[in-house]
Amino acid sequence: MGWLDWFRNKRPTPVLSAAPHSPPANPDLLRSAPELQTAIGYQFSDLFLLEKALTHTSYAASQERAYSYERLEFLGDAVLELVVSSYLFQKHADLNEGTLTKFRTMLVNTLHLADRGKDLQIGKWILTAKSVSNSTQVITSNSILADVMESLIAAIYMDGGLAAATQFIQRFVITDHPTYIDELQSFNFKGQLIERCQRDNLGTPEYEITKTTGPDHEPNYIMQVVVNGDVVGFGEGRSKKEASQLAAEDALKNWEALFDRGSHQHEL
Repeated sequence: MGWLDWFRNKRPTPVLSAAPHSPPANPDLLRSAPELQTAIGYQFSDLFLLEKALTHTSYAASQERAYSYERLEFLGDAVLELVVSSYLFQKHADLNEGTLTKFRTMLVNTLHLADRGKDLQIGKWILTAKSVSNSTQVITSNSILADVMESLIAAIYMDGGLAAATQFIQRFVITDHPTYIDELQSFNFKGQLIERCQRDNLGTPEYEITKTTGPDHEPNYIMQVVVNGDVVGFGEGRSKKEASQLAAEDALKNWEALFDRGSHQHEL
């Protein structure tokens, strides 16, 4: 077993809890815990971690608690970035570093995390001091909802390990991001071009480097894509993958002008 497999399967000791498996001090949270755990799709072994993840600083101060969600938020931010980075790296082998970074930013930014928190109605479970006059604003604040999502990720990680945190992140942070999905679909122009060629019985696109410029350590590639014997698009990029993607995009933009679909149909 490699070190990454060991790390992925390791169930961390809940070192953030002074008394492992102690019940939450807040009785309201204890009563609402089943509903919350159903909503997030995870059952805690140590509900004290869940309480910490939901404790706002105002509640901690009013109840003289020595903890709030802030320390867990610090850990959750790191776990979230690790899981999202690993997911994108393994899922999209054709994307370069810059594009992977762009998609990761989409998935871990404050507004997206806050939206996911709103979908899960996390705000109604955040523990705030009753004396806080703007408690409604506190539990609907984008920054606070995003912070609590990260602290919740950390609590799940501490309680159930990286596998449990990964499952939560993939289900609630990654898979339902419409902008990420839309941009990914629009970016994968090579796949779209293959599908278009198959639909119109035009064979498989062929990519050819026509020119290379720049120094050896930082080359720039100019590439053309050929469909059915015709050059249909050009692309230029710092890598062959980037140049071929742009060439495919160029071909798709001009598809209707280049091909009369009916003239290329033939019987199988």
